[in-house]
Amino acid sequence: MKNDNYLALDGHSMHVFLTVLEQGSIANAADKLGITKTVIGNCLTKLRSIFHDPLFVRTGGQEIVATALAESLGERMRLVLSDMQQLTAEQVFKPKQAAVHFTVGTNDFQRDLILPELYRLVAGETKEFSLRTIISEYPSLDLLRTGKADLLLSPVAPEGGDILYKRLFIDQSRCFFDSSAREAPRTLADFRNARYVGLNLIDGQRVVPLAAPISRELEQQVAIRVPNFSDMASFMRGSDLLAIAPGMLRMGALSGFSSITPPFNMPSVFMFMLWHKRHQGDAAHQWMRNQLESAVGGVMARGKLAKV
Repeated sequence: MKNDNYLALDGHSMHVFLTVLEQGSIANAADKLGITKTVIGNCLTKLRSIFHDPLFVRTGGQEIVATALAESLGERMRLVLSDMQQLTAEQVFKPKQAAVHFTVGTNDFQRDLILPELYRLVAGETKEFSLRTIISEYPSLDLLRTGKADLLLSPVAPEGGDILYKRLFIDQSRCFFDSSAREAPRTLADFRNARYVGLNLIDGQRVVPLAAPISRELEQQVAIRVPNFSDMASFMRGSDLLAIAPGMLRMGALSGFSSITPPFNMPSVFMFMLWHKRHQGDAAHQWMRNQLESAVGGVMARGKLAKV
């Protein structure tokens, strides 16, 4: 057999060959498979050409006997067909038998709020689990496209047909302050006269923009800019600074501060889970996405209890 003859092999012909080998008769094999003797003959002709061997020879009448090569091919073909069957079988992900290594692009808010809960859910359910984070206020979609991250957590829904997403929750912005250092702002004038700690500007926009018409006014009152929400606390503590930030930070980086709902309209804070289209049907990835949703559900439930 030539080195490249194996490329002409196909599962159907091998299955027909094995049935003839087991039945010892082309007629019986045709009955079992529900096909004609002509179809079986065509398959055997193809295999004879590939292996340069008659494979079966007549002993008289309709009886046939396998050649020595055919006998030796039988077990190997069964193994090949078994591997082909497993190759095309539906993926079944078994966490207890799996080593899962996941990278998530996120900002510090989502990292501190959601990922510890995700770790607690997943670590005990897998054979091995590791979680890596890439911190960015707006995680780049290129992290998914290049495979540097498996999932992104982002306040912005993506644009592009190769990126899929699902909304995880909606939060409302609140005003945070240190009640031991200042009173709560009550009126619009209090907010206009206050100083703020805010996030660094990214392409001229804030991660959590304030609603018009006072957004530009309050933006001018930002005295301190920091790269992420976690850094706000050290500047706010013991000072008169205010911070406009997602309300769920009460459970995270700003848990030690008082907060109120501002007396003006605030935009909702959305949180999305993003992944690349190539992972849509992957069983392990689907399982991890479900676990992330469960983690968010647990966090949201605790958030509701914290408000009571």
